[in-house]
Amino acid sequence: MSNINTAPTSADLILRLFRFLLKRSGGDYEAVQEAVQETYVSALKSYHAFRHKSSYFTWLCKIALNKLSDYYRAQIRHQSHVVVPAIDKFNSIFDPSISLEEKLTLDELRGKVNACLNLLPPEYRQLLQLRYYEQLSNRQISFQLKLSIRSLEGKLYRAKKLLTKIYAGSK
Repeated sequence: MSNINTAPTSADLILRLFRFLLKRSGGDYEAVQEAVQETYVSALKSYHAFRHKSSYFTWLCKIALNKLSDYYRAQIRHQSHVVVPAIDKFNSIFDPSISLEEKLTLDELRGKVNACLNLLPPEYRQLLQLRYYEQLSNRQISFQLKLSIRSLEGKLYRAKKLLTKIYAGSK
């Protein structure tokens, strides 16, 4: 039986790249997921510029590190000053029939929800705002954001899951 070197498959490269970024991001699965996706889009668009001075994987790693940096820069830029505008509607609800204690409890809950929403990536905040505060359908959101419905559903699922995790951690 001869030892034949076979080229790595796309799935092998994705897995290696995912592990590479996971180590460098401190285990930030969401960031790595976004960075890998953006890396492959970027690599496909700029493959013609690949000069073969390094291995294909090394070239992908460099793109991936840049995409990961872009992701974190965007997080910092948006995290500090973006608050879901529709929360103001939520905050302005006043029911005279509730007691002072109930109002204080609601205010505390609003504060926790606001804090948790601010910890979400901007894309997830936007999706949750459009879906649950503006009550747009998945079709309307996918059209507005130019996403496939399947992609939108996946992102909404990850946004809700992350919000749940952040809220559970804030207790």
